[in-house]
Amino acid sequence: MENKCSKYWRVGMACPPKQPAPELEERFASVPPSTDCAGSRGIAFDAGAIPASRIPIPGYNAPALPLKPARDPSLSLIALSGLEPSGPVMVQVPLVHNNSAFSAAPTLSGRRVGFAQRWGHDQAAIEHGAAFLHALDVLRRAGTNVVAVPARRADDPHPGGNEIDELVHAYQLDALVADSQNAAFHDACWSGYPRLNEPLEDGAVLWFYGARWSKDSLAALVLGYRNFQRLV
Repeated sequence: MENKCSKYWRVGMACPPKQPAPELEERFASVPPSTDCAGSRGIAFDAGAIPASRIPIPGYNAPALPLKPARDPSLSLIALSGLEPSGPVMVQVPLVHNNSAFSAAPTLSGRRVGFAQRWGHDQAAIEHGAAFLHALDVLRRAGTNVVAVPARRADDPHPGGNEIDELVHAYQLDALVADSQNAAFHDACWSGYPRLNEPLEDGAVLWFYGARWSKDSLAALVLGYRNFQRLV
């Protein structure tokens, strides 16, 4: 007698529940039962010339851990690590509304930044504006070591080498700073020397100069200065 599923199978429709397709039923009827350890928990595959076998499918053969609550993964990892926790497994973390101070201060802490205190062959003193002095104070409060260094004038003879490289090496600096009112170190920024700026309160510009190929570290320093300045 023709199977009730045949009429569905011929028109391309799915068989009703518990009604196997006739072609599949005839095909797998000749497959001998497997005797391996997978038993009925695997899925049978018939590759023609290749003997039929049952392949265990992960997830059907091994039960997964019931990790529904958020606490279960933590407890499972602790159990797998073999360590006995000495304190609470889960603690309540206080809400932090603004944590920019925690990221800005470590970025500037311990850095050495030079600024021009005297310049020219006669080492004349440089008078800085209030906004530039405030910027230096921001760097100091963030943990930066601000170092006074000599600077060259634009008309000074250059005996050779680059002023920025010489000052960075002699004073072990991470960067140099100057404002746009005196233009110290500006002519020393040749190709390959990064130069970034931040606006000052009096309309001037605070320039950050770095040694050759130090663009990434200089950008991190400027970002730290910018974030910390907003907090003071």
